[in-house]
Amino acid sequence: MGRAMLIIVSGVMVAMGSWNISSMNQAGMLTKSNAGYAEFVNAKNTAHMAIQMAMQKMNDDSTWASTHDADNPWMGSINGNSFLLYTEYIHDSPDFWSPDTVRLYSTSQLENSSLPVEIVSVYEINSFDYIPDFKSPLTIATTNFSYSSGGSSSINGFDDSGTGCTDKPGITVMDSYSKALIENHTANDLTGDPPVKTDSLLSYQPTDDLIKRLEGMEYTKNISGTYKGDLGTKNNPGVFFVEDQARLTGGISEGYGILVIRSGGEMAYEDSSGVELDVAGNFEFNGLVIFENAYDFDGTGTPTIRGSALVGNTPTFDRIIDINISGNLSLQYDCTAKSYAQKAAALAVKQNKYKLVATFD
Repeated sequence: MGRAMLIIVSGVMVAMGSWNISSMNQAGMLTKSNAGYAEFVNAKNTAHMAIQMAMQKMNDDSTWASTHDADNPWMGSINGNSFLLYTEYIHDSPDFWSPDTVRLYSTSQLENSSLPVEIVSVYEINSFDYIPDFKSPLTIATTNFSYSSGGSSSINGFDDSGTGCTDKPGITVMDSYSKALIENHTANDLTGDPPVKTDSLLSYQPTDDLIKRLEGMEYTKNISGTYKGDLGTKNNPGVFFVEDQARLTGGISEGYGILVIRSGGEMAYEDSSGVELDVAGNFEFNGLVIFENAYDFDGTGTPTIRGSALVGNTPTFDRIIDINISGNLSLQYDCTAKSYAQKAAALAVKQNKYKLVATFD
């Protein structure tokens, strides 16, 4: 009986010893598994973080993505973990306003594996639209103004683009007093739907913030003295600031983009024969013309503004803005002209917005 018991007990002890060894092996395997999973998660996080860092670089420099394809990947490390990232344009649209799509491939290597962890993210890229709505060919976003008109000047809110855009009022103002002021001092051709409209929500903001942003950009040109350069083209509209007396020479007959005339700014035009004319001889500007804190909006001469002219003042400016629409000045609403202002601002600011379409791992 005692012998049988000894055998049984010995058998139990052997079984327990076997179970103990098996448990130790399983614990070791579990530890290794956990360590491997931790490495995988770490590499995956590194790849994701590299994509976020790349997006910031793309936001700072619109050309960054196009210069880091598979032949020139971006490499670095995050917290000691290396990564490699490159981009691929799926659709590089020739149309400035059509969105591009970019695919970012980001890989990070596991320490104890020859296989990298790869994350692929697809983003849609669009240019920001900084330009305020074109409410009319002449928008007066202040109540601090005087008004007169006459001569052969004209203000026309009926769209002249031929694209079927909605017609606009001839002039948009902030309140009923301003509307009455315009109506009582109109002695020129003023048409639109309606000729004058009150918009109680009209504000010069955020246009003033836009001007502050554009002012310091490398793309922006400050015009003063005698200027012989261009004022933008259809394909490359510009941003131009006039704050002192400026005279355009060299036969400049048209401009595209954004033209900002601020307090004290005056612009004259000298035609190809050397004859100097007020404001602009046969000069035509396509886009947005902003008169900010301008003492005088003197529209004598024969210029044409196709798009919209916006008059406004900053909060600290308290002088009366004298608006004089006369001579042969023409303010003509054209909805397509807004695209020149939009593109000019986008080229100056160089900042895009990104929409995540999909992420794969």
